[in-house]
Amino acid sequence: MRSRLNIEHALAYLMWGVETLSRRDCSLILTGARVCNSEQRLTHLLARWEQQRLIVRHGRGAQARFTITAEGRQRIAVTDPTRHWNEPWDGKWRVFNYDLPETRRTERILLWRALHDRKLGLLQRSMWVWPHEVEPMLREIIQAQGIPECFCGFRSEALFLCSDMEVVNVAWDWEEIRRRHQTYQQHLTANVDSLKRAADLPALARVARIERDAYQYAFSLDALLPRSLWPSPYAGPGMEARHQEFLAVLSRRARELST
Repeated sequence: MRSRLNIEHALAYLMWGVETLSRRDCSLILTGARVCNSEQRLTHLLARWEQQRLIVRHGRGAQARFTITAEGRQRIAVTDPTRHWNEPWDGKWRVFNYDLPETRRTERILLWRALHDRKLGLLQRSMWVWPHEVEPMLREIIQAQGIPECFCGFRSEALFLCSDMEVVNVAWDWEEIRRRHQTYQQHLTANVDSLKRAADLPALARVARIERDAYQYAFSLDALLPRSLWPSPYAGPGMEARHQEFLAVLSRRARELST
C-alpha cells in the first residue's frame, strides 16, 4: 500500500508542479519519493504509467519528457471545493431514515460509516439530510453493503419550527471541521516557507506531498455545502485561496529547480 501511495504522490507532483518534466526530473522526484532506486526501475515504472495512460512520453532516451494525462489527473484527483460550493441549491432538503434493529448491529455500523463517509448530515438518531438529490447515492450504498431497502426518504418543501441554518449547525460536526481547517492554516505558512528553502526537486516533492495530504485532511469532514448554506464563521474560501497561492509558489519553484 505504501508504494501505491508514493506513486500517486509522485504523479500528483507532475500535476501540481510543472506540466511537463524531463526524464532526469522524474528520476530525482521519484527517488525523493522513495519509489525508484535505480535507472532500470525508473524505466519500468515510466513504461507502466505509459501503458496505463497516466502519462505521455515526448521524445526518446535521456531527452524524453513526460506529461500527465487526463486519466492521470483523475487517478490523483483531490477535493475541488469550489465545484461543490457553486452548485445551486433548490431550497429543498432531502431527508431519509432507516430501520435496522439492534440485533443487526454490524449492518447498522456499516451503514452509518457509509453515510458518514459521503458527508451526509445526521440530524438525529437515524434521520439524515442532504441538500441535493440523494437517491442514487443511497441505492449505491444499499447495493454495495447488501443492506435491505429499509429506507424511507422524502423531499421537504418547507421547514417549520426550525431554520435551514439550524439544520446545518446540527447535522454536521462543525467544531471538528473548524479544528481541521485551523490546523491546515497553521501549517500552510510553514509549507510555503519550506518550498522557498527547497534545494532540489526531491525536497520540493516532499513538501508538495505534505501539503496535498494536509489539504485533503482539512476538507475530509467538510460537507462543502452550497454557498447559501454556509455556517458562520466558515473558513473554507480563505483556505482555498491560500492553497492556490501555495500551488503558484510550487509551480514557480519547480520550474526554477528543473532548469
